[in-house]
Amino acid sequence: MKTNYTYSKKSLLNTMVWCFSLFLSFSSVAQNLNFTIDTAVDNGTDITETIVNGSDTYVLTVAHSGNEELDNLGGGDLVFFLSAIDPLTPHSLKITKNGDLINFKLNSIDYDTLGAGTISVRNQDDEVISSPTFYPLGAGSLFISNPTNGFDITEIKIFPTDTDDLNDFGFHNINIDILDTLGVDESALLENHVTIFPNPSNGDITLKNSTIALEKVVVSDLNGRTVATQNLNGVIEDLDLKLSSELSAGLYLVTISSKEGSAVKKLIIK
Repeated sequence: MKTNYTYSKKSLLNTMVWCFSLFLSFSSVAQNLNFTIDTAVDNGTDITETIVNGSDTYVLTVAHSGNEELDNLGGGDLVFFLSAIDPLTPHSLKITKNGDLINFKLNSIDYDTLGAGTISVRNQDDEVISSPTFYPLGAGSLFISNPTNGFDITEIKIFPTDTDDLNDFGFHNINIDILDTLGVDESALLENHVTIFPNPSNGDITLKNSTIALEKVVVSDLNGRTVATQNLNGVIEDLDLKLSSELSAGLYLVTISSKEGSAVKKLIIK
């Protein structure tokens, strides 16, 4: 049997209570981290930097098929760059928490350059986060032209345009917000067995579920504000959510949770 859920005025108070508590939960999950690269380690094949926060260990890994190196700008201010081999291949940046890949939001990447050049940034699906942009000699932050493509990602790829770009450009201060942490099994399970349909949508959607016991669904805007939530109590069937009156046009993040973990999916409202 398909279960229908609607949001009515009678349930508004309960929804507000849930939204407030889950907003706090979302805010704690969406933790901000800044990988300065100042404490990074070059092992000869890739570069890693570790941030320990309480019982959690976060590791940024910068990989390239060529020769990754660290450079000291002075006073211990380090950047990573490419010194040789495959100059048109991008840097690949991934982040783990306690050994598991995390989904995150990219806020900014700083650069220092010895010469003018053009740099672009894409996510793991090759969606453009930063369109090819010309940067003169100096330092600053990479221009993010498509912030939507920097949400709910697992990889950052920094692309050069000319063969000298990754040699002239050094990068540091990778600032992110963590969205969720998934073990490999839980991530694959939720990703493969729970989908949102239709997407894009007018707000009335169906969570198509294949036998996963779902506990909660939370819809948040890009500022982390919870706009709708529902306690699902282990439902394993398809689930209709009537959200057209709750959501205006734009991009939202839908956090789908089970007892084993959670996944964040993008929802586009037209």
